[in-house]
Amino acid sequence: MGLEVGGQVLVTEAELTGFCTTVLEKLKVPPHEAGRIARNLIEADLRGVGSHGVVRFPIYVQRIEDGGSNPAPQVSLARETRTTAVMDGDNGMGQIVGEYAMELAIEKARDGDCAFVSVRNSNHYGAAAYYVEMAARHDMIGLSFTIGGINHMTPWGGAEAMLGNNPFAIAFPTDRDFPVVLDMACSVAARGKIIVAAKDGTPIPGDWASDANGVPTTDAVEALKGFVLPIAGPKGYALTMTVGLLSSMLSGAAFGSEVTHMYEQTTTPQNVGHLFGVLPISSFEDVDIFKQRMGKAIEEMHGARRATGVDRIYVPGEREHLSLLSRRSSGIPLSMAVFAELKEVAERYQVNLEGAGYKEIAAQ
Repeated sequence: MGLEVGGQVLVTEAELTGFCTTVLEKLKVPPHEAGRIARNLIEADLRGVGSHGVVRFPIYVQRIEDGGSNPAPQVSLARETRTTAVMDGDNGMGQIVGEYAMELAIEKARDGDCAFVSVRNSNHYGAAAYYVEMAARHDMIGLSFTIGGINHMTPWGGAEAMLGNNPFAIAFPTDRDFPVVLDMACSVAARGKIIVAAKDGTPIPGDWASDANGVPTTDAVEALKGFVLPIAGPKGYALTMTVGLLSSMLSGAAFGSEVTHMYEQTTTPQNVGHLFGVLPISSFEDVDIFKQRMGKAIEEMHGARRATGVDRIYVPGEREHLSLLSRRSSGIPLSMAVFAELKEVAERYQVNLEGAGYKEIAAQ
């Protein structure tokens, strides 16, 4: 499937997408939806956001195998107005439900109104940036909020996990070939990054997480037994709770003690909630003028006097865009641990991991 380089395996976008799509189809995911899920995952790896890429694929597979996720959901609308909707995901894969919900929000906003779609009965939906960039491509500001699939953060001052790290994202169209994109979890680091570190056997920074006793740790394995730490202390806790409420209270999705564990309770539907919103630029400002002003804002950030030792200043989402361009031509690096898990899935489903991607990279 790839060429080993420095303890990592390089794979091509096409090959990795084909592998994930084929496995999902064997799990009875409809072909067009299997492709969508695969593209969502691989785009995270292309953008350098490995915590939300194919590292998650084995647990997605296991949840479908165990009945915790529905491979072929009948997504429906539980409530709808001209500019809003509540979508029931029928326990489908979060990537599919999330795309349908954002597509609906975009469609509702085509006549110039702002639109919001809340979601219940979904699952982990991957990287939040994927959905807001959909809106940016339609000259709309996109917003996406979701509740975590695991409670691994305590209320500020508490000693019991009652919150996820509850990510959110916002994307702004620009006159460049990439939007300005904020995509962040409300913890110092996404739990997925800790999962990656645990698989790779590497330490984590001391401010990422605490162990089961609430003591900060650099051991990723111990961190997975404990709690992630919020950004900015009590402010981060308040932000986490707010994003969680936005993601769940408008649709009836799970919150707090209702949230089950994505990795440990694989037979149980999670009722994950999301909220998607779009602000059509043309309702507020001429699109060309807006994009020109965004370009000026980007230039001002780029042109700011740099601190000692800094070669370049980036705007949010820019480094991920540059990573995507680079990895599309050079390949996606996966750790040996992640590759081994994919190989196990491949063997179980008799999917060939040796393909054109190896030859293309080896020939470079």
